[in-house]
Amino acid sequence: MFGQSGDVIVPADYDGDGRTDYAVFRCGVWYLQRSLSGFAAISFGVENDVPVPADYDGDGKTDVAVFRPSNGTWYLLQSTAGFAGITFGQSGDNPVAADYDGDGRADVAVFRAGTWYIQRSSLGFLGIAFGQTGDKPVAADYDGDGKADVAVYREGTWYLQRSQLGFTGITFGIATDLPVPADYDGDGKTDIAVFRDGTWYLNRSTAGFTGVAFGTATDKPIPNAFIL
Repeated sequence: MFGQSGDVIVPADYDGDGRTDYAVFRCGVWYLQRSLSGFAAISFGVENDVPVPADYDGDGKTDVAVFRPSNGTWYLLQSTAGFAGITFGQSGDNPVAADYDGDGRADVAVFRAGTWYIQRSSLGFLGIAFGQTGDKPVAADYDGDGKADVAVYREGTWYLQRSQLGFTGITFGIATDLPVPADYDGDGKTDIAVFRDGTWYLNRSTAGFTGVAFGTATDKPIPNAFIL
């Protein structure tokens, strides 16, 4: 066991060994059980911050970071580059950090009422109208080119704007499903997938469809940890 009821799960590779670590965020403190470097407790953030861990400095290790809706500021504790504070976004935004320009560094970004605002670390600012209010942003690399694609999940349909393969809309799931995109078949492309009442439904890009019963209806699926 690791964590307690009410914790926010923040699984990621914090020590750069290629394995996801158990981690939770609780009232401004990060509790990390790293597979290589062991346990750490890091006070970084306050109770109402949104945890947004990602590799912002490109050293292969996930950095502890928070988005503070009250002032629209990102606070990053980068493992190599150190502390940074970046004002980007506003209260009500969904933070959607990912590597949108393929330079190996996560970019600060927000989704707001159908528009994506992205501050790319190499290519600069980009604003994209894609989606609508109420959509769940599910940015990931769906075409395997090393760049995160803007994408939304809406009542059982996935809308993807892929950087290489262009737009597609795929009906997969129902309105109450939890989207759980990840690369389930190891081909370098994120697969669309949903979690429903303890069953995983996966539409894998190479290995095709499968359903896996794993968990209970009230469980929090790990690939859904950062989808708001």
